[in-house]
Amino acid sequence: MIQTAQSFDGRSPELRNVDAVLRDALEKIRATAPKRLKELRDEVEADFKRLDNLPSSGAGSADGFFGPLKMSCEASGVPKLAVIALEAIHKLISSGFLAGKGPDPFQPEPGRTLIDTVVEAVGNCAESADETVQMHMMSALLAAVSSQTCEVHRNTLMSAVNTCVSIHRDSKSASNQRMAQTALTQMLSVITQRMELSSADMSRRADDSAQGSFKPANSKATVASPAGQNPDLALMPKGELLNEWMHSYLNTKIDELVLKTGEAASSGVDGGAPPGKFGWCIICRNSAAHYCVDTRDPVCGRPCKFRNLERLQLVETYHGGGGDQANVPSVSSTSAGLPVPRSVSTASVPSASSEPRDSKPLNPYHEDAILVFNYLCQLSMKDVAQTQGETRAVRSKRIALELIHGMVQNCGPVFKSSTQFVELLKNLLCDSLIKNSVSPIPKIFGLSLQIFVVLMANFKEHLRNEIGVFIEQIFLRILESGNSAFPHKLKVLQVFEKLCNDATTALELFLNFDCDVDEKNIFERTIDCLSKIAQGKYASVEHSNLIQPHQEQELKILALQALVTLMGSIVDWARVQEPKSDSILSGIEEGKKEVIESDGEEDSKSEAASASASLGDKAANCFQEAKQRKLELQIGVNKFNMKPKRGIEYLKANGFLNDDPAALAELFKKKDLGLDKTAIGDYLGEPKDFNKNTLYHLVDNLDFVNQTLDDSLRHFLSFFRLPGEAQKIDRMMEKFAEKYCLDNPDRFANSDTAFVLSFAMIMLQTDLHNPGIKNKMTKEEFIRNNRGINDSQDLPREYLEALYDGVASNPISLQEDQEAKMRLEGAAAKDSAQKLDLFVRETENMVQKSQALMKEKVTKKSTNYVTVNSVDHVRPLFEVACWPYLATLAVLLEMQDAPQSVELCIEGFKACIRIAARFDMDTERDAFVSSLAKFTYLTTIKEMKPKNIECIKALLSIGLSEGNNLGPSWLYVLYCISQLERLQLIGTKGARQDFQFFQGEEEAGMSPNAAGQKPNASTAGHQVIKRRAHGLGVSALVSVGQDDRQVELVNGECVASQIDANQIEMLFTRSTGLTPSAVVHFVTQLAKVSKEELALADQPRIFSLQKLVEVADFNMNRMRVVWSRLWRELSRHFIEVAAHQNTRVSNFALDSLRQLTMKFLEKEELTGYNFQAEFLKPFETIMVSAVSKDVKDYVVQIIAYMTNASFKHIRSGWKTVFHICASTTSEAGAIEEATIQAAFEVVQKVTSDANYHLFAENFTDGVRTLLAFGQCKASLAMSDQAIKHLLKAADYLADPKTPDPPPPPTSSLTQGVGVQAAQPATAAEGGSHPAAHWFPILRGLSMLISDPRREVRASALSGVFDILRDHGRQVFDEDTWRMVFNGVIKPLFDDIHHQLLPENKDGSGEVPAQGSRPEGGASRASTMGPPTCLAALTHLVRLFDAHIDALAFLLDDVLRLIQNCIQHEFEAVARIGVEGFKQLLLLSGKKLKPESWQKVTRSILSLFRDSMPTKLMHVDVKAASQLPFSKDDVVIQCVVQLLLIDMLQDAGTQHYENIPPQGIMTLLDALKQSFEFAQEFNRQIELRQALKRLGFMREMKQLPGLLKQERESLSCSLKLLFQVQADPRMQDTEFAQQAVERLLNLCSSVLQNYASKEKLLQERAESPPPDMSAEGLRDREAATVEVEREVMGLVPIISEVVVKGLKDLPKEQFDKHVHDLFPLFCELTIVNSREVRVMVREVLLERITPLLSRN
Repeated sequence: MIQTAQSFDGRSPELRNVDAVLRDALEKIRATAPKRLKELRDEVEADFKRLDNLPSSGAGSADGFFGPLKMSCEASGVPKLAVIALEAIHKLISSGFLAGKGPDPFQPEPGRTLIDTVVEAVGNCAESADETVQMHMMSALLAAVSSQTCEVHRNTLMSAVNTCVSIHRDSKSASNQRMAQTALTQMLSVITQRMELSSADMSRRADDSAQGSFKPANSKATVASPAGQNPDLALMPKGELLNEWMHSYLNTKIDELVLKTGEAASSGVDGGAPPGKFGWCIICRNSAAHYCVDTRDPVCGRPCKFRNLERLQLVETYHGGGGDQANVPSVSSTSAGLPVPRSVSTASVPSASSEPRDSKPLNPYHEDAILVFNYLCQLSMKDVAQTQGETRAVRSKRIALELIHGMVQNCGPVFKSSTQFVELLKNLLCDSLIKNSVSPIPKIFGLSLQIFVVLMANFKEHLRNEIGVFIEQIFLRILESGNSAFPHKLKVLQVFEKLCNDATTALELFLNFDCDVDEKNIFERTIDCLSKIAQGKYASVEHSNLIQPHQEQELKILALQALVTLMGSIVDWARVQEPKSDSILSGIEEGKKEVIESDGEEDSKSEAASASASLGDKAANCFQEAKQRKLELQIGVNKFNMKPKRGIEYLKANGFLNDDPAALAELFKKKDLGLDKTAIGDYLGEPKDFNKNTLYHLVDNLDFVNQTLDDSLRHFLSFFRLPGEAQKIDRMMEKFAEKYCLDNPDRFANSDTAFVLSFAMIMLQTDLHNPGIKNKMTKEEFIRNNRGINDSQDLPREYLEALYDGVASNPISLQEDQEAKMRLEGAAAKDSAQKLDLFVRETENMVQKSQALMKEKVTKKSTNYVTVNSVDHVRPLFEVACWPYLATLAVLLEMQDAPQSVELCIEGFKACIRIAARFDMDTERDAFVSSLAKFTYLTTIKEMKPKNIECIKALLSIGLSEGNNLGPSWLYVLYCISQLERLQLIGTKGARQDFQFFQGEEEAGMSPNAAGQKPNASTAGHQVIKRRAHGLGVSALVSVGQDDRQVELVNGECVASQIDANQIEMLFTRSTGLTPSAVVHFVTQLAKVSKEELALADQPRIFSLQKLVEVADFNMNRMRVVWSRLWRELSRHFIEVAAHQNTRVSNFALDSLRQLTMKFLEKEELTGYNFQAEFLKPFETIMVSAVSKDVKDYVVQIIAYMTNASFKHIRSGWKTVFHICASTTSEAGAIEEATIQAAFEVVQKVTSDANYHLFAENFTDGVRTLLAFGQCKASLAMSDQAIKHLLKAADYLADPKTPDPPPPPTSSLTQGVGVQAAQPATAAEGGSHPAAHWFPILRGLSMLISDPRREVRASALSGVFDILRDHGRQVFDEDTWRMVFNGVIKPLFDDIHHQLLPENKDGSGEVPAQGSRPEGGASRASTMGPPTCLAALTHLVRLFDAHIDALAFLLDDVLRLIQNCIQHEFEAVARIGVEGFKQLLLLSGKKLKPESWQKVTRSILSLFRDSMPTKLMHVDVKAASQLPFSKDDVVIQCVVQLLLIDMLQDAGTQHYENIPPQGIMTLLDALKQSFEFAQEFNRQIELRQALKRLGFMREMKQLPGLLKQERESLSCSLKLLFQVQADPRMQDTEFAQQAVERLLNLCSSVLQNYASKEKLLQERAESPPPDMSAEGLRDREAATVEVEREVMGLVPIISEVVVKGLKDLPKEQFDKHVHDLFPLFCELTIVNSREVRVMVREVLLERITPLLSRN
């Protein structure tokens, strides 16, 4: 066992005395030294004398007694002397008695000390081959290097290291080789630790608490220790105190190494105390059963603990630089925060936190470490023979690599931050690793790969370029090579497997290379390579000679394990990076998290975290943009390779190029982009200016200075492939020759020489290396062909020969061609020897290319290494890796049945799904989940294997762990669960499938159960079982055959025995833990699966439907907003199921819905919410949809039951209940009368006095429901009762004591009302206008007036106007009245008018949408319409009369409505309209104000004009063959004229005094127009004859005429005129004279007309008939008859009106106009009418005689 520095504290007391050690050594030398070594013996005797003459205190140091020891080491042939001397040297150095710090007395030189000679003397013993000597040499050297008293630096240190290396290399003893390796390992550990300590700056040390190296004291106080317990420490010199502390530190580090190797596990080192629980005490070296909580140092008790703490405080005070002493570091810490040994100047110590500057000198410890590391790198670079044997050179290289591995693996912060070490890594170590990484010696190769893994872990920030070269050019090429052996591939895969254990390594590879436009996609290529290997790349013939099947399987497993490990490590890393609430496996439901108040510190942390997350997001976006940019570049490259012009346009459009040819030339020089060399050559050879300029820029930027022509040509042609056209080649070579001569002006006479010679070399290349040419060009032929080309001079023969040899040995070809050729050779190799030779050539190429790439990257501007700082980087990485992963996992899971492969594939699937789900990558997630679901074999009929069962378990596990992020992928999981339940049912004996519970009697009779059999669910007798088969994006129903049934039976038994049904249930019960969005996805996809299950009407399954109900039940306590989203999906599905063809399934769904509803109604609902209404909405939708009658009946039964059972709990739900009840009345005959009655009973229960407040809360919907029942034809009593309830609702509204119902929606207010009419209501008080509640009642009742049942019509009509009459004055304002008139009364009359139309008069036989038109035709209209219209108009007139003051503003509207009635095309309506107008005038005439009468008279005038039968006058008597108008329309107009005249006669008689003068004149105008038109028409005898001939009133004997209209209008006009003459209001008005003139003119006209016609009749009676044709005679006779009729009609008017009226005129007026009247009276004296003559006689006697007597 090597004695280490930790052993001397446990030495025996006699060894503590230097004299004893020296005397013991000298005694042994004197006894052993042969006599021939006289000089040695004399020196020993001299030293004995010196020891004897020393004072009693003894020798303080052994430095002066080293002579005998040196001579003993140098004594040849006496190994025992060397052993004694080496043992003494080891003891003296270990005891601190031999420091060797003084000048070297044996070889005095500046700067040389005694320790240099000591090490040199020990090293000289290496010439001895004695194993014991070698063992003691290594002990002495290790003691010297690790001693705290000796300072071994620079060359001396290198000598010690080299000696140990030599012993390891040359020794034949395996134990000595191991001992040498151990000694070197400990030396390097001491060297690196000293470097770390010496380079530390305690004022800037890092807090190592995160690494667990120590636990700091509180932040404002030093470590507490009792003062005064260790006064010797305060008195100790500063240097000695520091040395003691350093000594303790190194002891502790060595203790750790010893405990790690287990060499001191049972007993103490060198006979000392055994280790305690924590090793040895840092102070007394006894067993340490405790550790200090402040420093984490091992201690044996409180005294040692306090001594250690006090010593730390003093060291900090003396050497801490005055900084903060809060965080006192542990002695055992490996950090840089430690004091510097006293032998090192603090002025030369660099800070561990920053790189030392070049101008700042390094301390000796730093230099030592650099020297040793440099030496080891150089040693590892030495070439060795390509053999597998353990030769001296191989051992030397191996120990060097092992030591390097230890140094870089255990390096500290100073090592990592040192510029010198980083440069050594780049320039030496990486170069060494490149060579050794392709070594055929497994140990060398393996060590190189291990070092690379360590470099990736510790120095990746400094080795960005080198890492890329290693992976791309070494590792991947070894894996892809067909010539590399199994051990090489295995080791490389192991490296990748280790790298994949660290997610950050993969992420950083992706960010630094795949997201860099200037770098290759190393990560993507690595994943592709591993995927191909895992899928069986090495099974091809190319690898069959080197790799055996079992080796191939091992490589496949290792590659697969690397891939799976990578995704698993990414999942774990992302879980750590993300907060717990958002981790990958988080399933905490949103909205249920407890809010914990945090203090200011936590708030600041959260703000910092937020800022960090923001920066991380930005960085992630930048890398995603860079990746996208790189992808665009690759697209451009692909386009260029297919068509250069199009590719260049694309690159320009995306900013990679501009119009400068130099940019394109630079792009062509980038060989790693993947540009096709042939396409580049063709493009550069084109004669276009841009192409030529690109070529020129490419050539001009090349450097051919001091290069041979063949090398320059080879470099030039490495960028492209020469085109086939000679002209293109000529242009290229011409430019090349020009550039070569410019760079080498003295090489040739002119450019033509270079041009010709270049062509010659190209031809030589083709001739020598084309296998199709048999007769190769010789060297002489080549020289002869190139004579006189140098300006008519010959080139030197040696020069041409060198060119020939260069082309012959090194072809001028592209790298791609060489690699393709090598691959072909590898594929053609027959045995392993050929493969090995080819691999050696490949490795040479790898090394050369790797070294060239590293040099090339050094010359370029270095890019900083990008470290991963955001979990968002995972998304773009997975986008690249997911598809190779999916292909690999799917292929292997399909092909492999081995448990290990299956387990890895399933783990890979789970990890990929977790990543895709976590980052919301829908496409990728769906692809992986669907693929995994496919391998469950649940969607197909195949026999299940154990791997399929494992896939099912994995799918369930994914559902449980990743439910929050599965999104739409839940569909695949839930569908598999559905099929899993079906198989479990099949595998359970005696179970029946779902559809067997939903079959009718006929269907059930087909089942074997009907015959008393008890089969399981896999069979159904003779019934054909169907299932839905999926594939290629489509699904279809297929029949299940007997063989398939047997397979399903076996699968079902397998599933039932291996899959726990509780796990399936857990998936649904845990839905309560899903986030809101996740649970919505879950329910949505479950509904889709349920829809699939129910697709077969005759064989439905309800598993998922049942689970939907359960999930809804589980999640009913979620927040209402979330629950609304859930219920939206659930209700949609329940509605679809309710329409299922199988009524039993529909009823099952409705019953499930009922159960959910009943439970939901138990939850209290606050005022103002509508959750109950939404919950009951599915029932309403089902009622109005096209479902069966039975389903609707069942819905009503459910509603009736719920309202009875949960009456007190229903709040907003009444709204939907009303809608459902109303929907029962929508289709006549579609629902049973009993069902309608049940619905009406629900409404009646709400409208009872005790529950009327519920009706009031849902007033609008309740009114609509009552109206629906009022329109229902099922029961007259029900309709009548509904109308009564509506009237009750009106009374409720009118009662000022009752609270107002909630405002209805705007739609209910504006329904059926014009926009203008609705504006006041919608604008007033946010929809709370009084009409808002009244309007539905009034409009609804008005619609009931169209009901075909007389009782309903009467009740509705009375109800409308009773409400208006009884409550209008108190409730309605002007706006409300206007709205009521426009929205209720006016549509009411429109409906009535529409009823009166003959059937299909309007072009359709359908009932209008408002239900106002009856189903009957004109016959029913004639019997039902007029009475209703008359009643309605009567009610309107009475309403207007009752509220004339309040409704005066509506007079125009009332008149317009009456006018519409009068102008109706149905005569009965027209008559009713005139009658209504008449009633209005008679009832309200006295109440109308003058302005109202003005409106009335204008309306009358308008009616006269509009109803004038003017069409009678527009007939062409001669040409017309048929009537040009509707006979009925004209007749109605004539009737209206007569009715209007009659109305004026009555109104004028009763209300003349109320009519203003202007109104009277308006009425006279109307009568005048009617009279004049009738008179004119009556005069047109020929026209009247023509009308009769054309069919107008042909049934009459007389000619068509308007005699009555003429007479009545005349009579009425004359009466009014005579009344005007006696009216005092007319006096002195402008109307008085007009009236007189109109009266006299009218009287004159009438009297003259009458006299003339009397005279005409007398003449015709006295004279014989003229000679005329028979037809003429008939016309003359007819005309005579018409004249007689006119005369007879005028007699009463003349006698009773005209003459009597003139007689009764006031005396003044009569006297004034007697001169005009007297001639007319004279004419009347000879008429035939006695009545007229009598009246004329009275006028003459009473009025004319007095005048004559006066005269």
